[in-house]
Amino acid sequence: MNQDGATPTPGGNGGTAATQPDPSRIEAMAALTSLENSLALTPIRIEVSESSFSLLPAAIGFDLDENATLDAALADRSLDAILEDLERRGDDSQASLPWSISGTIDEAALDGLIDLYESALVGPDEGGIDIRGSTPVARYPRAGLVIDRGVARNQIVGALLSQPRAVTVRLPTIEVQPVLPRAAVEAALEEASALLAGPIVLTRTDPDATLNLSVAELGRALTTEVVTDPDLGLRVALDRAVIDGYLDPLRAGFEAPPKNAYIMIDDQETITYVPGFPGALIDVELVIRAIKQAAGRESRRSTLPLQTGVEPEITAEELAAMGPLSMISEFTTEHNCCQPRVQNIHLFADVMDNVNLLPGETLSLNETVGERTEERGFLPAPTIIRGEIEDQVGGGVSQFASTFYNAVFWAGLEVIDHKPHSYYFSRYPMGIEATVSWPVPDLVFRNDTDAPLVIKTSYTRTSITVRFYGDNSDREVSATVSERTNPVPYPTEYVPNPEVMPWDEPVEVQQGADGWSVTVTRDISFTDGTTSHEEWKVRYRPWAHRFEVHPCQLPEDAEDYTGEECPPHPDYPEGYPTTLPPDPDAEIPEGESETPEGEGEGEGETAEGEGETTE
Repeated sequence: MNQDGATPTPGGNGGTAATQPDPSRIEAMAALTSLENSLALTPIRIEVSESSFSLLPAAIGFDLDENATLDAALADRSLDAILEDLERRGDDSQASLPWSISGTIDEAALDGLIDLYESALVGPDEGGIDIRGSTPVARYPRAGLVIDRGVARNQIVGALLSQPRAVTVRLPTIEVQPVLPRAAVEAALEEASALLAGPIVLTRTDPDATLNLSVAELGRALTTEVVTDPDLGLRVALDRAVIDGYLDPLRAGFEAPPKNAYIMIDDQETITYVPGFPGALIDVELVIRAIKQAAGRESRRSTLPLQTGVEPEITAEELAAMGPLSMISEFTTEHNCCQPRVQNIHLFADVMDNVNLLPGETLSLNETVGERTEERGFLPAPTIIRGEIEDQVGGGVSQFASTFYNAVFWAGLEVIDHKPHSYYFSRYPMGIEATVSWPVPDLVFRNDTDAPLVIKTSYTRTSITVRFYGDNSDREVSATVSERTNPVPYPTEYVPNPEVMPWDEPVEVQQGADGWSVTVTRDISFTDGTTSHEEWKVRYRPWAHRFEVHPCQLPEDAEDYTGEECPPHPDYPEGYPTTLPPDPDAEIPEGESETPEGEGEGEGETAEGEGETTE
């Protein structure tokens, strides 16, 4: 029903009366979600050697598994007892639960933090060559300390899930010995000294060009690397990126990179193979080879290499030989006309129109479009930030991302990375949608067909369409979206506003909607008889039912509660009838409100309490 445009009513979970879960279980799940937020935003102390760090669980994606936790607790306790335990824990954040909790963390994010913690140690060094002034100096191998990562990961996860939670975790360290002998460093020092014995000059005519490299510039480019093939040693090399930078001033004079042929499709679906053309390039690897040749000569001079007549990697004939192309998927979503976000969507579509992807190539939506800035024409538009709707430059382009993702999904192409919205918008197919922001989250897919892929976009004032042209060998794609599970009732929140008088009705500023989870499956049948099966678990958070009230009417458990007294009513100096905020537990008639959508949808989402660019 939701894929046909229906939206959940506040308090509903999308099921029928016969499948409604136990109200006590729903209450326990809501309390566990509140516990998850509390635990995610309560830091623990990490100690490494003589240093200490504060670890915020939300920064490593701490996620409480509410269902597993509740089911485990129910093994020896009743729901009523569990609710009492959770209520007691809510009143006292230091209190422990008499049963265990289950959860997960983002291991990649944790590894990144362990890298940071390890910087407090004096680690092992395999040795190398340092440059002091313009003189190479040997740095000999030495032993050092590293964090025992396997044990450290288990300790941190165990501390986050322990009851009561551990306040401090001391990470273990181990000593690591170097493998490189001193003789290897001494041999590398001799080679580096020869390379930096004086300045080097590379020249050429037709066209005329000269590259002068001082000893200091050569020293900045010098690198060393431990190698084992053919023998254990320390390889002396020149940094490709640094040398490339030295060549930049010369490139504009005579370098013209070759241009690949590409496929262009017009609005009438006419396919044109546009030829490429050859070019001239300064090959960095050849330049590095010339520098080493010059270093071995008494003159310290050599020829600056230039490759002319460099052919493009692919020609129009090669593209055409890959077979005829046809439309393999198409998807359209609609939006309201004439809002700032529409210009952002159109700019995205213009960049992506006629983008080519060769077989095996990967496309990142963020890398292809680039950063959204006002200089490029992107406008401020509504964006979801920590559950709040705020204007940000480039907001609203998740409309394009969801349209684009559906074109990828239904073409049966390989999805590498995507992130659904954390809040449900009924304009998109439930579960089969995506959000993007700069620089993350991103949408990445691969052309896993044997034919080129051409992306064609078009738009009107109220819609955006993405079409893919290629040859996917008539893959058959089928998908299902499960019924809603794990319902999370929406909370009621009160926001202080001194302009709303206590005798006025509270002002509704956001309608509420429940959260829930769905499982999306995609099955692909290939013409060779093979099949693939994929699943994605999508979790939608609840939208809070939010009201503005006078600060004196905030509930005591509200974040902004101050205990302020209410002002006197001008007509009732001795007292007046007040309008209390709505009862959070009051039943709201079905159909009173809808899932927030429209202007509320934004470019991307940020982590609760962290201020990061993504959840």
